[in-house]
Amino acid sequence: MKYVRYPTEEEWHEILSHSPFIGFQFSSDDFVNNAPDVTIFFNGPIINSYGSLLVHRFRALLESYIMLSFYYQLGIPDNVEDKNTSGIFKKFEPDHFGNKEKFDYYSDVFYLKAFACLEAIGHILKERYNLTVKRVEFKNIVGKMKNENPDLFKKLGAIIENNEFFKANTYRNQITHNHSPNLPGIHRLKDINGAIIEVETEYYNSKMVYRNILSVSELLKEAIEAIRE
Repeated sequence: MKYVRYPTEEEWHEILSHSPFIGFQFSSDDFVNNAPDVTIFFNGPIINSYGSLLVHRFRALLESYIMLSFYYQLGIPDNVEDKNTSGIFKKFEPDHFGNKEKFDYYSDVFYLKAFACLEAIGHILKERYNLTVKRVEFKNIVGKMKNENPDLFKKLGAIIENNEFFKANTYRNQITHNHSPNLPGIHRLKDINGAIIEVETEYYNSKMVYRNILSVSELLKEAIEAIRE
């Protein structure tokens, strides 16, 4: 495997200073468990442990954002129209393969951590409103806010109805359960008559993914702001 360059400290801070997260700060103290049966120790509220979980997951997400941005900026000429018949991008130089490999890896991590953050938000709301659910899923928890907190339901509902959120969720499901859409290729299916057919996999180039990541970053910030106490 060829060595792939990593960002210098200066490059790291340059990317961070132009990221959607510049100036955006929160801590686990913002997510106290304010359920009525909370026990008070030492004259202070018990901090919801899921608030700390959200902080840790958000830090991992931020790191993945910096890394994927670094490789994206190095250049990945992967427009679909630039593929040859073998699925190889005609404009790729040797370094572009390494850039894409690392961009794909860190963008995958970004999506997994973004939805992990949303699940942590779901847990925070479950504890805060004493919700009874078998499995915590962000969309289901948002639905329960309709009766518990209509204003919060409106804010979070707008996020899950956002088209960029839908794209991100589709992408996350694909990279987790199916053929990753950041890898060009062909997969085999059976038609209604049982015949084997080959279908070209839908490909998301780096520009499409990066634009969606920027949108998802803003949506996640909105979700965190909406539940802060």
